[in-house]
Amino acid sequence: MKLAWLQVLDVLSRSRSLSDAAQQLHKTQPALTMTVKKIEEEVGFAVVDRAGYRFSLTPQGQAYCRRAQQILQELEGLDEFSSELANGNEPIFRLSYEQVCVSEEVSRVLKDCYHEYSHTEFVVDSGKRFSSLEQVNKGQCDLGIGPWFDIFHASGDLESVPLGTIKVGLVASPKLVANAQLTSKELMQYPCMSIYETGLRFEHEPLSFLNKVAMMKIDDIFVLRSLLLNGTGWALMCLDLCQQEIDSGQLHVLELSDREYLFQAQIRAFRRHSRHHGPVARSVWQRLKEIAHE
Repeated sequence: MKLAWLQVLDVLSRSRSLSDAAQQLHKTQPALTMTVKKIEEEVGFAVVDRAGYRFSLTPQGQAYCRRAQQILQELEGLDEFSSELANGNEPIFRLSYEQVCVSEEVSRVLKDCYHEYSHTEFVVDSGKRFSSLEQVNKGQCDLGIGPWFDIFHASGDLESVPLGTIKVGLVASPKLVANAQLTSKELMQYPCMSIYETGLRFEHEPLSFLNKVAMMKIDDIFVLRSLLLNGTGWALMCLDLCQQEIDSGQLHVLELSDREYLFQAQIRAFRRHSRHHGPVARSVWQRLKEIAHE
């Protein structure tokens, strides 16, 4: 089995069609079709299901693609390990976090490790809702920090460490919603705002009604807070980030009579369990585990 064929199998398992896979592989669709036929001749069974109307893999193809992905991850780990042996500590450490989730303790860990491993470049990224989970699963970063739900374990081979909790509630300016006590139907009459989500879709059942609301989508939590203050719309918001404005009366927490309106989410650091981790990544992880046990 050629390495290029393993990469083809990996892309096929994540594609909606052969044309989509061909585009990702920078191949023409006829060339990809020929490669798939060669793979099938090599393995002795059909990988792509040609009987259905839509593109899909056969059960054998699905199982084989999963195994190909595991091998590619192991090869990726081997490349990282060889780089580590040649250069000492890994040249780059990548962290992705959601903006509401970095505490003073986590910042201190990053500062200490950054100063200790001065030859490693630290790349810190924040972005859309669940972006840290998506980047960890895709191998685009070494460590993610974000709100955690148990269902996330099903999204990939992950290990995680609890770092604390955040409180989340429905928040609006009195300029927009004068009465903080209302029903969910009444709330739907007001404009809503939300942080952009990634392609990962995890619905939190008590908030499923939010999926039916038209929203202004924003990619920065602090811009969202500013828009809340001027009455642009209401939003599901981390209360710690706007507690001062709530205390001063600039914002208030909306209390729904027929739905939950206050939530608590666990914050976790997480990483791929099967991936090789270099000295810097191991050091950051160990120090975060120490925070969890304090």
